[in-house]
Amino acid sequence: MGNFPYVEIEGTPFEIGFQHGELFKDKILNSIQCYKEMFMDYSNLEWSRAKKLSTRFVEVIRDYNPDYLEEIRGVAEGSGLDFEDILALNCRSELVFVGNELDKADGGCTSIGISSDAGAGGDAFLAHNWDWKTSQRESMIMMKITQKNGRPTIFMVTEAGIIGKTGFNSAGVGLYLNALSTDQAPKGLPLHMAMRGILDCETLAEAVKAATRFQLGCCANFMIGHKNGECVDIEIENEEFDVLYPKDGIIVHTNHFISSRLPILPRKDMGKRKFTDSFVRLGRADKLLRKKGSEISEEDIKAVLTDHVEYPSSICRHDDEKLEKGLRMGTVFSMIINLTKGEILFCKGNPCELEYEKYRI
Repeated sequence: MGNFPYVEIEGTPFEIGFQHGELFKDKILNSIQCYKEMFMDYSNLEWSRAKKLSTRFVEVIRDYNPDYLEEIRGVAEGSGLDFEDILALNCRSELVFVGNELDKADGGCTSIGISSDAGAGGDAFLAHNWDWKTSQRESMIMMKITQKNGRPTIFMVTEAGIIGKTGFNSAGVGLYLNALSTDQAPKGLPLHMAMRGILDCETLAEAVKAATRFQLGCCANFMIGHKNGECVDIEIENEEFDVLYPKDGIIVHTNHFISSRLPILPRKDMGKRKFTDSFVRLGRADKLLRKKGSEISEEDIKAVLTDHVEYPSSICRHDDEKLEKGLRMGTVFSMIINLTKGEILFCKGNPCELEYEKYRI
């Protein structure tokens, strides 16, 4: 089956975007088709309207980092598509998950952080199963991005057309995302811009600032690790956030708030009401890792990421055939970062069915 297409690109923000767009136009069109359908299925939102709505984010993106607008513009020109097509892709979370529209979603991701005091041989790890529409496997790409603006080189796994996503950089910063939601949708920076901001950082403190210095346009959880052996987890809810730290070297997150401070009343956590499997995935992953205790290895983490308790809504998630096709979710990819060694193990699709391949930043 092989992994997603992998390329190495280099340049200014516009040049990086142009190469991204030129190389992956077909996959960008796949992404657009996916979200055309998803916006209608979840929000009754036509793509033409989504493009128009996305323009309201231009100013906040420019204020956060104008380079990101240049890169989006580069993707558009390289692919020959409208700027608003690419902008809408980069704002897709804010456009599709607004308040109770999350009610139609099924499933979410599982993230794991292992700091060096619990990792085998003193290694630190981040691990993740990204659960989403499995049709998006056809839109996924992997890029090694060397930036001429002095920021770190980034290994990124992303949906074609989106400039900020899961990844690991040459400074040793790794990042995963878990979706969160309340019943009152915030307004602010698209979360994929914050993800790119995190991957442009060199330290955990910088990464926390990049994640929180602007209010986000939707709730989010960022699990971040560093080659120095430490991990943090940031829950963001409207104008507030909390930073969680591993207990005994282990932290796990799924799709509901863990912080006792969030969400701020009277807002309600919609994730725990809709994603009831989130509790089981969280507890199951945490239990399996704590049973190991210390000296947690890549193989131990793989065993968690392939777990099928509560199948098909398990840590290794499979499409639920009982649901309408447009609402099904499964594991699109599985990824383990050895933060200490700078190695990435990556598996396209369900890790119970396929092998991981190794990459280096």
